Order: sequence, then C-alpha cells, then structure tokens
Amino acid sequence: MKNIARHAVVLFALILLCAAGTAYSAGVDMKEGNWEISFETSMVMEGMSMPSQANKSTYCLTREDLVPKSEKDKDCKMVKKRVVGNTVSWRMECKKSEGEGEITYRGSTYKGNFRMKMVEDGQAVNINMKLAGKYLGPCPKGQKSGATGETAKRMAAGQQAAAQAKRQQAEMQASRAAIAKKTEALIKRSVVPAEEPGACGQEGFGRTPECDGKAGDLNLKPGEYEITVEKGSRVGASYTPVEVERKTVCLTEDDPVPGALGAGRPAHVKRGKEKITWTDAAGGRTTKGGIFYRGNYLEGAVTNTMDLGAGQKSLSVTKVTGRRIGDGNCAGGRDYSAKGRGYSAKKKGGASAIGENKILKDPVKGIRNLFGF
Repeated sequence: MKNIARHAVVLFALILLCAAGTAYSAGVDMKEGNWEISFETSMVMEGMSMPSQANKSTYCLTREDLVPKSEKDKDCKMVKKRVVGNTVSWRMECKKSEGEGEITYRGSTYKGNFRMKMVEDGQAVNINMKLAGKYLGPCPKGQKSGATGETAKRMAAGQQAAAQAKRQQAEMQASRAAIAKKTEALIKRSVVPAEEPGACGQEGFGRTPECDGKAGDLNLKPGEYEITVEKGSRVGASYTPVEVERKTVCLTEDDPVPGALGAGRPAHVKRGKEKITWTDAAGGRTTKGGIFYRGNYLEGAVTNTMDLGAGQKSLSVTKVTGRRIGDGNCAGGRDYSAKGRGYSAKKKGGASAIGENKILKDPVKGIRNLFGF
C-alpha cells in the first residue's frame, strides 16, 4: 500500500503541474511564481477504504516551463485538455493507470479534484484526490522552474536514492549473470562417462568376486590422491555459485570412488576396467554418476535432477578430477600396489598373504601399516 501511495503522490504532482501549464497558456487567471500544491488522497482497494493522506509540495511555475523536467513521466501522457473560463479539465493515461480531473482558478488560489484507476502489484485501486493550490510569491532568486524549498530537497534525495538503487540493481544483475555463466560452464563440463562396454553389474562400488573375474582390475593405482571438487546447481532459471574444494583422499579397488561423487552401496553399478558408472532414482530424484580411471589420474561427475512441477526442474552437478600423489597412509595392512584381493582378506578375517610377508620382512613398518599409523 505504501508503494501505491508513493506512486500516486508523484503522479499527481505531475498532473497538477500539467494542468497548471495548460491553464496559464490559455489565459486563465493564475499568477506566475512559487506555488504551494496540496492534495488529500483517499483510496479504495478490493472493497477496503484506506485512511486519507494529505501532502504538500512547492513548485516554481513560469510561462516558459510550467512542467518541471524532473517530473516528466515517459509512461504517462495527457490525452485530453479543455479550458472553459477559469476551469481546466483534463484526462491522463499511463501504462498502469488512467484518470481525469479539473481545477478552477481564482487568481492566486485554485481548487479541484482528480479521480484515478490504477493497477499495482496485481491489485485494482480507485483513488480520489481533493486538490488545492495557492500562490506563495515570486520564485526563488535565480530559479525559473522546478521544485522549491523542502520539496526540492526531498526530490533530490529521492533521485539520489533511485540512482543508488539502480546501480545496486545493475550490480546484482551483473553478479547473477556471472554466477549463471560460471555454473552453466560447470554443468556443460560435468559430463557423466558412458557405461563401459562389457562392464559388470553389481551392488556398490567396491570389488566383488562376481565381477572381478569378468571385468578384471581397475586401471587405478591405489594410494593417496589430491582431488578437486567442483559443485554447482540450477533451479529453474536461478543458479547457485560454483563451490570449489581441494582435498586429499585414499582410493583403492575396494574404495575407488571419492565420497564427493558417491557414498554407500548404490544398487545399479556397472564396473569395468576403465570406468565405474551408476544410476539411482528415488523420491522424484534421478542420479547418474561415473568415474574414468587412467592409472595415476581420474575424472568423474555425478548429476542429480528433480522435477519441481509447474515446468521447473532442478539440476545439481559435482565434478571431480584427481591425481595420485603417493602411497600416503592408505595401505592399512594390504599391499595395494600389488593389487591384493581385499574381499578375500575380509572373508578370512586377517591380512593378505602379501601383507603377512611385509610384516615378517619389516615387523615395525608392517605393524604400523596394519593399524594405519
């Protein structure tokens, strides 16, 4: 409602000045100089009457420029003007409103009314205004037109605030555009690898006896990997900023997928020699993921899509790239460089034979590796 009232005040100031200019040019009895313009506004919106509001402004009205340039509104135009004696009537049309009114002058004063219909924020509003004006005296020295006194100060402050708001809006739009561009670029780069021909279907990412003989060993050298994780999302036409994180993780054939891409035991996993891919769907969300192994390097991505209804969809992506930086503290009692069979060691409840040989060969180092310290 405050926005409606503010819009009405600015618009009515324009109307009064236009009317005054029409009156003087037609020879109506109106003195040139500094005028006080008063208006009392009442509004009715969706059957509700709002308390009336009174406002006053001062303007310097002259023969040369009765309508101050700062008050001109590109969205409004005077479509009908008429002068009969000392009475001026007019009709104005704007993009969101229309209205008509009249003013009767008596030398240094006038009285009138204005009626307007407007639409603001999807609501129809009927506005009625009682108008009054009086001549205050000559225009301030050196001034020929425009707002005067406190009105001029308020207008200057309003224009400054509007300019600042415009700059802030432009900065926000530029920021959103930059975020959208960067996130969209990540989405395009986050391509989930296609399923490897001959890949074996299994549950979970780790090595299984069923797929081990079919797909063979992964082209992954176990050890410590430095990975870069990039995340971004799009919801409808809105984007979140891209988040980038670097971390160090341990990867093995039994735990080959960084947690940033996937966790747990997905039911639909295809494990090959070069790739692991997976899909999942639950609660309206569809997940597709995959990772490509190149010995000491890896690259993978996962996408999550969801239908939000009303034609809108959400998409979140995570992209991971990584390189091996060494053995680190990842062995845990198994000789991963020799690709010891982790699942068989778990079934036996102890270290692999290769692990036992390392303990016997170097007991201190072997025990440390066994317990991970």
